[in-house]
Amino acid sequence: MNRKIFSTALISIAIVCFASKINATEDLLTGSSLLKKKYDKTISMDFKDAALNDVLKIFSQQSGLNFIAATSVADKSVNLYLDNVPVEEALERILSANDLTYEIKSGSNIFVVTTLTRPSVNLITRMYPLRHTSVPSSKIYTTLSTSSGGGSATSGILDAVKAILTSDGAVIEDTRTNSLVVSDIPSQFPIIEQTITKLDVRIPQILIEAEMLDINTDVLEDLGAKFGKTPVSFTGASKNSYFPFNTDNIIDDTVGANRQGVISSEYTLSTLSFAGFSAAVDFLKTKTDTRNLARPRILTLNNETAVIHIKTDEAIGLASTSNDSSSSSSTETTSEAERVETGVFLTVTPQANIYTGEITMAIEPKVVQARTGGTFGEGTNRQTFKDPEERGTRSILRVNNGDTVMLGGLLRTDKVRTGTSVPIISKIPILGMAFRHKHLEEEERELIIFITPRIVEDNNIPNILSSGSGNIVREQEIPTKRLDKINKELSTFEHQRF
Repeated sequence: MNRKIFSTALISIAIVCFASKINATEDLLTGSSLLKKKYDKTISMDFKDAALNDVLKIFSQQSGLNFIAATSVADKSVNLYLDNVPVEEALERILSANDLTYEIKSGSNIFVVTTLTRPSVNLITRMYPLRHTSVPSSKIYTTLSTSSGGGSATSGILDAVKAILTSDGAVIEDTRTNSLVVSDIPSQFPIIEQTITKLDVRIPQILIEAEMLDINTDVLEDLGAKFGKTPVSFTGASKNSYFPFNTDNIIDDTVGANRQGVISSEYTLSTLSFAGFSAAVDFLKTKTDTRNLARPRILTLNNETAVIHIKTDEAIGLASTSNDSSSSSSTETTSEAERVETGVFLTVTPQANIYTGEITMAIEPKVVQARTGGTFGEGTNRQTFKDPEERGTRSILRVNNGDTVMLGGLLRTDKVRTGTSVPIISKIPILGMAFRHKHLEEEERELIIFITPRIVEDNNIPNILSSGSGNIVREQEIPTKRLDKINKELSTFEHQRF
């Protein structure tokens, strides 16, 4: 008996629960059901910048449904044009186009229109200090980007993090702590942390050693003859080459053949081994008219531009400015020197591959020189102006770590006034003029640049910077002993420069 009563009670409870569930489902479908009941009706409206409250009023009149706009959206501006659109579709389009939704209580036939709110998402925020790079908004990053146009690995990290964030995530930079502050859902942080860890790595440093020599082009012929019997190997060529490294200078390898270097008037570029570089520089420095302009050594980060300038602020003319005097009708004219930067400019941007030991470099040498131009004016106002002349090139190449790049072909012509005279007799007044001769010679000179990039380990930086192949020579002095010997051999004539 008890079992029957218990079974009956359970069945009753189940029926009640099932009925409640059906009622709940019906309640949830009430809004949709109300719209479907009006399916046979259509809506036609045309509004421009109308208040939502007014639109819903007309919609209610045409559909037979009841609408109330929440206070926060009642005055929202709405633009629409509907022509014979079913009620359900019309309401859906109006609400979705304006980020709105409706609420309807169980058993009610009143639609309450409110703002569409996204469901709440659990977000967490974490800070990631960058150890080896700087955030893009930092001063050092901005300075590097402005001065060299280069980039940084940090912008890559920031872009990578932004790419893997969810639609709810965000990332900002904190320049004070050099950190990235990331907010996102918890499940996304493992991949965010993995990305930052792999990209925030120590950037290789490159030591750029440059040697700038200003030489007479005749010296290159001597250099080609000196090394003609011994090919100098260099990276990037299909066969051994000879100085001065141009295609016209590939000759027969027969021992004892007459070899003479050919001077190219165009820009040339080659890379030498360390032995070839040392031999070439040592030979060039033995020449009395070879000038060592500079020998800088610059340590720069990978993918950042190293800039070397040997320049002079040279006056090329006069710039006149006229100002009307406020106290009188006269015009005051002031003149000042017009100047331009002349000299040697070299930019090198290295990119190292630490796995293969190769270094890719973007090299841009430039020479700016002010040549004598035209003469203008008359009498005391006659002036000679100078014309700036710029020569340069740009190249991208790949060399092995420690190899040397040789750049040539940056030519210029100097006019040198020289004179010869017979000793003693040339000193006699009037009569000595017959034993003196002056003439103007044109001397072809070429700027040769040697560039050696080296990948530097952080723990070896002090040793690298303190070591060197010799004292840094800014200007090579004329060897006194050799000059004395030359003067002694000139038993008949003496060489003078004016």
